[in-house]
Amino acid sequence: MRKIILLSICLQAFWTTGFSQSPPFKDADVGIRDQYTNLVVHWEASKNPWPKTLWVYAMTPTKFSPAVISNLMAVTGYTKKDEKDYGTNGMIFVSPEKSGNMRISFTEGEIEYWTTLNYGPTNLAQGVPTTNQLFHLTTNFLSKIGIRLSELAKDKSGQPKIYFPEASTEYFVNNTTITNIQYRMVRFNRAVDGVEFGGAGGDGEVDFGEHGQITKIWLHWPSLQRDKSYPTATPKIIAQWIREGKATIGPAMDDYGNEMTIDWSKVKSLTIKKATASYSGEVFLGAREHRPIFPSWIRPSANLWATVEVGTKTFHTGINCPIIDETKP
Repeated sequence: MRKIILLSICLQAFWTTGFSQSPPFKDADVGIRDQYTNLVVHWEASKNPWPKTLWVYAMTPTKFSPAVISNLMAVTGYTKKDEKDYGTNGMIFVSPEKSGNMRISFTEGEIEYWTTLNYGPTNLAQGVPTTNQLFHLTTNFLSKIGIRLSELAKDKSGQPKIYFPEASTEYFVNNTTITNIQYRMVRFNRAVDGVEFGGAGGDGEVDFGEHGQITKIWLHWPSLQRDKSYPTATPKIIAQWIREGKATIGPAMDDYGNEMTIDWSKVKSLTIKKATASYSGEVFLGAREHRPIFPSWIRPSANLWATVEVGTKTFHTGINCPIIDETKP
């Protein structure tokens, strides 16, 4: 009898080279926040790494147009008869003829769609788009759901920044390894005022399976309204906020990416190597409805990448710091 062992599902990292847009820690709970009164902060990053002013945005309910909903039904295969009662907050589609479902939330500005992929070593995925085809497939899909390319974050050349991580599954059959790409995923982030989103409020993923068929959609793209504009902090102010404990410092990593434990109270100085701004949304969940309570806010922050020397060793860390002072309009 054949012995079939599923070895692994390999996902290429969201960011393949260089620094990521978000610091190398997922949330503030992972980092530390404390005062470092005597810490010396050296700034080797750009002296003007972000715009002189940035806005705080209010996130408001999103009304996806009938054309967008019709296009979503067309690409996912659902029809009007598959729509279930979801109240006034959006709609959900479920069909007994296919696995998964599609949820469209007006309240959260979200679109979620998934379907099960039933593959194996004797039933491999066929005709999955090549990487060269993904940009066209993605831009074509985005136009169907009302997202303009101008809304996407841009790379250094001004082109839309779209990432193509690859998912593959390996099977071990009769001492032979079989590798099959079941789908190719595409990820992208939103940008406002030239600043990329690094958190909730502007990110998306689309997975393309056999013959370009969409197998997954994840989109968080709520409607935004400008609220207030604030001057952004200078490197000198950022350094002061770090000393005052207003920033969150992520785990220290060595040159090989291993997390290390260091005594930050004994660290005398750190050096900021790169600094960027990013937007991230606050989503307040109601106790009963488990949906955002409005208004919710989209705020900018500073993402910093730093090195710190401890004895004869150098470590790397990410720092998330405020970039505006909302007490001073």
